Amino acid sequence: MAKKKVLLTGASGSMGGEALKELLRRRDKYDIVILLRPTKQEKRDFRQYENQDGFRVVWGDLQNPDDVLEAVNGVDHVLHPAAFIAPAADYNPSLANKINLGGTENIIVAIKKQPNNGDDIRFVYVGTVAAYGDRLPPIHMVKVGDPLKPSVGDFYATTKVAAERAVIESGLKHWVSMRQTYIAIPNALSLIDPILFHQPVNTHIELITKEDAGYGLVQTLEAPDEFYGRVYNMGGGPSCRVVYKDYLERMMRIFGLGDYRKIMPLNWFALRNFHCCWYDDSWVLNEYLGHWRHSLEDHYRQVEDAIPWYLKLGARMAPTAIVKAFMKRMADPLKWIENNEEEKIKAFSGSREAWENIHDWHDHIHAEPGEEAGRNKRMASEDYTIDDMRELAESRGGQCLSTEFSGIGSKLKWKCGFGHDWEATPVCIKAGHWCPECAPPPWDYDAIAKVDPLFAKFYYNNHDRNEYQKIDFLYCPNQ
Repeated sequence: MAKKKVLLTGASGSMGGEALKELLRRRDKYDIVILLRPTKQEKRDFRQYENQDGFRVVWGDLQNPDDVLEAVNGVDHVLHPAAFIAPAADYNPSLANKINLGGTENIIVAIKKQPNNGDDIRFVYVGTVAAYGDRLPPIHMVKVGDPLKPSVGDFYATTKVAAERAVIESGLKHWVSMRQTYIAIPNALSLIDPILFHQPVNTHIELITKEDAGYGLVQTLEAPDEFYGRVYNMGGGPSCRVVYKDYLERMMRIFGLGDYRKIMPLNWFALRNFHCCWYDDSWVLNEYLGHWRHSLEDHYRQVEDAIPWYLKLGARMAPTAIVKAFMKRMADPLKWIENNEEEKIKAFSGSREAWENIHDWHDHIHAEPGEEAGRNKRMASEDYTIDDMRELAESRGGQCLSTEFSGIGSKLKWKCGFGHDWEATPVCIKAGHWCPECAPPPWDYDAIAKVDPLFAKFYYNNHDRNEYQKIDFLYCPNQ
């Protein structure tokens, strides 16, 4: 039996790197193609594979349609976790758009150029939890179908949402999108970045280890046809759930840095406008892929094992005042207050007054990891009607203008509360996408919430009905 050929993008990343390891374990079943930029680092790391049987390295760029076509030619599966991620994406939104959206569009075009219009190729796109934006308690449980609302200034999220829409509406016969949660890696020092303080301390996180993320991606190769044509949430399950302040506490303890509350005052952290959540429906994907293998405790052990002895010793010997001074240099919310950066203050805290009302550490909403609500696996082939589509549109403050329903994958005409018209498949709308003209950038959520009842249900969780902010461009990292 001839082996299937698999194209993997992003093999130098955390998820892609683990996926490559898993593919190498399955070389008896799959030939491997990887598309990589010819940087010095990647040339050094991957040249060993160039002359191996059943392994092909295409040195190129997702932004180049010819390179992408060369990589896609002759493959049976495309696994696409590659992305230009935050915080780098916030510095260069144009490049983020070219890589995340443009690169994905190049793959779609290349697949359609294959025999039979690419109908025999399975395309797996990796989306992001950042698509849901701010989901603080009590709305921290998330499911596919919730409105998408990337946080203000999060160009990584907006470009990934646009790319997912392109995949859903591509007309490809076999596509799937997996909205990946925070991938926890053993190198905890990678978290030492100003973005550490952009996250509210009561953020609920359902993480996944990079091993389980990569394993799950490769497991899609074994999935049945019914798996395709859908959007899934990809997390590590109930055993991987944690609240951010508890995560900070454990990490500081692992590094021997003492009480995190004495090192990082509460008003160094944002009050809103980040992302992460607990997935109410990540079990659906696990039933297909069986990728729930590691727990939160497994991740903590990985971190502890990865810390060099000299770093452990140095951290334990460092005076609290020095550690605090080091961390303070990265506390963006504090800098925004000091520099009177009003738009950033408004986006991440609501107002200067709200920031001033932050007291020292106190109890935040905390929930123990639990079971998901309901296990009724909904299939993409469910029997919907035009009345269902009208009801869905009304929930978003708009209309379904079509009079006939010919299937979940056939485009219908829609109108949003501002009167914008567009066409989209029901599967796209049911996955949480709505009006492409209203989608950020710019971010005009206060206006949208006034005409979109379903969006408002989530937005007014921590926004006042009388506040207003419209943002075209907001650099979150310090300049």
